[in-house]
Amino acid sequence: MKKILLGTVGLLALSLSAPASAADLAARPYAKAPMLAPAPVYNWTGFYAGIQGGGGWGTSKETYFNAPNSATFVGTQNYDTSGGFVGGVAGFNWQSGAFVVGIEGDYHWADISGRSAVVNVGPPNLGDTYFTKLRGFGDIKGRVGYAAGPVLWFVSGGAAIGDIQHRYDAALNGGAGNTFVQNDTRWGWTVGAGLEYMFAQNWSAKVEYNYIDLGRSTINYAAPPTTIRSEWTDTFHTIKAGVNYHFNWGGPVVAKY
Repeated sequence: MKKILLGTVGLLALSLSAPASAADLAARPYAKAPMLAPAPVYNWTGFYAGIQGGGGWGTSKETYFNAPNSATFVGTQNYDTSGGFVGGVAGFNWQSGAFVVGIEGDYHWADISGRSAVVNVGPPNLGDTYFTKLRGFGDIKGRVGYAAGPVLWFVSGGAAIGDIQHRYDAALNGGAGNTFVQNDTRWGWTVGAGLEYMFAQNWSAKVEYNYIDLGRSTINYAAPPTTIRSEWTDTFHTIKAGVNYHFNWGGPVVAKY
């Protein structure tokens, strides 16, 4: 009986000490799940300015109004122009959701030029030529775009201005004394499209195509009321690439958790 009593007491003591022993064990460490990187929010609202440059090509259409074309004189013709340019740009964007609207102005120093292949094909005026040179151009235009993450797709259109020179060079028909030059500042219009990519906070790169029509320019070869003249219509295509800095008027690029 005594042995049975001692055994019962021992089992009871062992059962009471088991929870205390479990409580003395160190708690299992808790591993926190890694935080995901925040998704950036791209903000196009605000002022921006940048530099850009590229290449252009076009067509200069000349018409001479004093005499019809003949076997020895070609006074009405089209000839190509081409060259490069570099300049600056500034503008302002407003963003609402994924849609972006804005206004932009730019100006470029240019050397886009071309010369007629044939004007006078017989004596005594063999070698006379017409010449066109776009020395500078710019525009003031509106932009409408759609932002998809860091990419902004846009179309644009507005007024264009060009510093353009036309020249008639007489080779043998009087030489320099029969050379006429007219420098014009011409207003016209432009349309285009492009994309802009925000590659870092406040910085974007862009590529853009524009079509430019600078209207009509005239060289008068004699004083009024005589109407001996040539008229040109000039159009250009440009491809420009550039880098813009955004001043974040609407706030900096922030992280979204």
